[in-house]
This record gives sequence, structure tokens and C-alpha cells, in this order.
Amino acid sequence: MNGTVPETMRAAYIDAVGPADAIRYGELPVPPVGPTDVLVRVAAVAADPVDTFVRSGAYATPLPLPFVVGRDLVGEVAAAGPGAAGPTVGQRVWCNSLGHAGRQGSFAQYATVAAERLYPAPSGVDPE
Repeated sequence: MNGTVPETMRAAYIDAVGPADAIRYGELPVPPVGPTDVLVRVAAVAADPVDTFVRSGAYATPLPLPFVVGRDLVGEVAAAGPGAAGPTVGQRVWCNSLGHAGRQGSFAQYATVAAERLYPAPSGVDPE
């Protein structure tokens, strides 16, 4: 991995599926980066209706606990695994496929994303 990354981050997460008031905001470890993963420093996220289905349990899917909620993000590559083809440190990227099927979500300062799930962000577009 390359880049300087802290050990902990702030995140919105749940310890079990349930109502919106089950969402916590606090410190979690920065997620590990596998050989074909990219660590993204998150700049902006969007709440998607699917996020509420996953968080509530209405959409049954494997969730590692604590589970960071959220599906969509825009950010900058902070680090990349040695086999992560494509994204480079400092590149602006976006993703819309986190937060289900065993993948942690986007509502955090950092998110680990499989390189093939990231797309280059258009230049000149404000992340928000």
C-alpha cells in the first residue's frame, strides 16, 4: 500500500439491522485494503433508498458488523493494493455499489473498494 492513512476514522454504522435511530456515529478502524482493493478518502456520499432497506433488514444481505451504511461515494484514492489495476493515489473516483453483499458502506471518512467497482470522477466536477 502507498499513501499516508490514519488508523481510525469517523463513520456512520450499525451493530444490528433496525430503525434509523440504530445508526451510530463514532470511531472505527480504517478498513484494511486487500491486494486488489483501493482505499478511498471519502469527500461526499449520497443516501439512496437501498441504504434504508439494507439498514432496516428489509433487504436481506450479508453484513459484517459493525456495518458502515451507505452505497454511493465520491472521493480520492488514498492507497491502493499492489494488484489494484487502474486507480492511482490522488485520483478522484466514484462508486455506487457498496453497502451490501458483504461489502462495507460509504458513510465514513475512508472506504475500501474493489478496484473494478471504482470509476474515474470527471475533471472539474465538484464532488458534492
